[in-house]
Amino acid sequence: MTAKQHVYFVRYGLTKYPLVENEGPYDSPLHPIHGYEHGLAISRKIASMPCPPEVVYSSSLHRSLSTSQMIVHAIGKTKNSILVEDGLVEWLTPSLTVQPDGTRLQIRSVQDRIDMTFDEIDPNYKSVNPIAWDPNNVPDGAPYFFESEEYLIEKRTKVTMKKILEHANGKNICIVSHVPCAQAMALYLEGAPSIEESKIGPWPLGGITMFTREEGSEKWNLDMYADCSHMPGEYKKGLKEWSLPSLTK
Repeated sequence: MTAKQHVYFVRYGLTKYPLVENEGPYDSPLHPIHGYEHGLAISRKIASMPCPPEVVYSSSLHRSLSTSQMIVHAIGKTKNSILVEDGLVEWLTPSLTVQPDGTRLQIRSVQDRIDMTFDEIDPNYKSVNPIAWDPNNVPDGAPYFFESEEYLIEKRTKVTMKKILEHANGKNICIVSHVPCAQAMALYLEGAPSIEESKIGPWPLGGITMFTREEGSEKWNLDMYADCSHMPGEYKKGLKEWSLPSLTK
């Protein structure tokens, strides 16, 4: 256990196919040139931090896993080093998961992802907040089709964050997810009295957020928000921002 625990939230870089709300595609890989360039910049930044992560938790979607893959290699880890967590999957709302023909986002299994060359995934890790596939039987805080923004913020991400921190047991961690989840988890750690008083706002591609807390403390400090100083070229400016409606500044 470190004297001060660090939590890093990471948004991936440019995807091969732009995600258009209500159209998709919803599980695009990274752009084969720029997306991987962004991923390398992100991973180098994370690895160069004074207290880099010891554990990496990731959404199961392709763009997050590719970014996680680069991060674990940058911090000197390979086999069984990515923990795929259902609670970090994209916000399961129709505009981000349903195509015009009614086709819903297919969330691949861990074994499917390992077979796709993501062999850094730990096949033995069990999600601390599994997806509830039966909408009539949803454990409190579990991800499910279809979630409201209020449920995402007040239930799903709070449960996920609490359980990840418990699982991490004081280790420094990196969470690679999607803006809706990352914003909501950051909001939870920030503990602002209200959304209006929160510092959490739009999050650009490649943005890194860092929270720290002293050993034995429940209070988290927001030390860095959606930083893009490591990104190449014009992406340093913080491009292609996205935000939950309630956190649009």
